Amino acid sequence: MDWNTLSAEDAARLILDHRERGAPLPVPPPAERPAGIAQAYAIQEALQALIEARGARPIGWKIGCTNAAARAHLGLDGPFYGRLYDAVTEPSPADFPALPGFFRVFEPEIGLRIARDLPPTGAPYDAAAIAAATDALVPAIEIVGSRLEPWTEAGAALVTADNASHGCWVHGTPVTDWTAFDPMDSPIALQVDGGEPVMGRGRNVDDGPFGAAAWLANALAAKGRYLRAGDFVSTGTVAPPVAVGAGQTARADFGALGVVEVRIGA
Repeated sequence: MDWNTLSAEDAARLILDHRERGAPLPVPPPAERPAGIAQAYAIQEALQALIEARGARPIGWKIGCTNAAARAHLGLDGPFYGRLYDAVTEPSPADFPALPGFFRVFEPEIGLRIARDLPPTGAPYDAAAIAAATDALVPAIEIVGSRLEPWTEAGAALVTADNASHGCWVHGTPVTDWTAFDPMDSPIALQVDGGEPVMGRGRNVDDGPFGAAAWLANALAAKGRYLRAGDFVSTGTVAPPVAVGAGQTARADFGALGVVEVRIGA
């Protein structure tokens, strides 16, 4: 199917239909994918409108591919963003059914809770401005989810259109006093079933978590959108993404920020 023959609304309905039916959505040849990132975000915004019309409430934003390892996994050259929704957000510890062909990888991420609006008129924002506007750090695991198949060959435009391939977000308790945690250098460990940990640090994200969120604030400002008080921002994986299968448990230890656990049913 040539996605360039579809309106943004029709493309969004196609994505949502496959998500809801649990059916694979074949990745077309490169020439038949959305023509560019502007078209991809138009589809994403139409998809978000459909999701919200079904009753889901936006609670913030996710940023994807904010480090070299994540970009290499998908063959991309820059970050992208999508929406977080209450309907697919759970506090830790969380249990989800096994969803083969949807759940792709698990990513330990440092989340931020934004304390005040960051309107477009204040752009450009930098890491210091984001840090000053953050009232809590939030340990989290993002479960990347997409029906695009093969997902690793989808490319930047399709992944962006698919609400940045967001599946679910599992978070720990927001920490308002993070003096014992260094957002750049405190070690973070992700384990599956107690196995060998995959290690990461906040500095593995482009410009650190506050810098990544500054990129988001500026990208939104360019479209007349903005981070609002109370928004959560999941700033991208600090470690190489990990696959978690049926019957397995992922545990991310953020040290002073706490632990996040997700179990996938058998």
